[in-house]
Amino acid sequence: MDRWLDHMVTLDPAAPMDAALRQLPPRWAVYLTADEHGTPVQLLAVKNLRASIKRRLGESAEGAGRRVDYRAIVRQIHWKRVDSAFESDLTYLDTARIAFPANYRQIVSARRAWFMEINPDAPFPRWMRTDEPSGKCPTFGPMLEKSHAGKLVETIEDLFDLCRYHNVLVQSPGGSACAYKDMGKCPAPCDGSVSMQQYRSLIDWSIHTLADPEQEIAEQTDRMQSAAGDLRFELAQKIRQFAEGLDSLRKNEWRHVRPLADFRYLSVQPGPGKGLARLFAITPQEVRCIACLRGEERELILHCDDAQALMQARPAIALDPVSLDALGIVARHLLSPKSTGVFLHGNDLSDRAIVQAYRQIARQATPLVETDDEGVVAELSA
Repeated sequence: MDRWLDHMVTLDPAAPMDAALRQLPPRWAVYLTADEHGTPVQLLAVKNLRASIKRRLGESAEGAGRRVDYRAIVRQIHWKRVDSAFESDLTYLDTARIAFPANYRQIVSARRAWFMEINPDAPFPRWMRTDEPSGKCPTFGPMLEKSHAGKLVETIEDLFDLCRYHNVLVQSPGGSACAYKDMGKCPAPCDGSVSMQQYRSLIDWSIHTLADPEQEIAEQTDRMQSAAGDLRFELAQKIRQFAEGLDSLRKNEWRHVRPLADFRYLSVQPGPGKGLARLFAITPQEVRCIACLRGEERELILHCDDAQALMQARPAIALDPVSLDALGIVARHLLSPKSTGVFLHGNDLSDRAIVQAYRQIARQATPLVETDDEGVVAELSA
């Protein structure tokens, strides 16, 4: 556990708890209790480590009415102080995976981020939502909810007149066209009205547009202005409506949707004291704390360069469950209006941006609210 939890207190069952409690700060922490053999008993993320241990293992914890007498079992307390909710979530997840490999999925199964992906080389390609992207085909995200990904799939189908009924598409060219053909909202590859090769060109267009909506909007705006200049106002109106639909692809719950290969961020989070900050480099494969430092501009810029080098390495994407779990945590904090950290995309990193991000964090006088009680954030037991 030393990799994630860097402190340990050993409990003597014959000694009072006061000595052990004095070694534990009344601060936010992630901690793991273990028995005399080092077998994990309970993992918690709390807002007050000392209060949590006192409540669960102190003298007042003895007696009837408790389902488990943890004081009779626990002989070790492994813990790590955390200075942001982001760091707490990452530490808790990593420790849970090692300490409770059989059941840690209980705490992360509902926390995965959502994506949409498509295999353009499939016999009958279609956009699909998923929380387990393979990384082997065009993939876009993250989104917090399954419904957000589903709505994005529907929006792409509407914008690019793609087939809505895959069970009919797979019958091409012998399928029966649906009402979308009659409405002029689908070219009907299912009944052979267009070839699958022609249909793939629409698929490719949708992929390239989702990767860079701003470029497509600029091109469509030029088309609209040209049509209006030629007095083709009906066409100009249609192009305008299409461009407005494209503009929605970078708003609200989709505001951070990008190609998975472009999921590269530097996050500046509160550190262990006033004026201190932790820097996290984020890629699809991992989230890595690269520094804890005070805001000297030279140091910030140096570590910004380190983060850029790490993110620009861009190895082939091979997503495993560990990577997907971490992506879920990043997505929740990236998209949460209550996030205490700052996230800078790899394309937006600059000396000025990282200095401004540090100053924003430094202004947070009390990034984590301390409490007198234990303030359980998360809990997992053997």
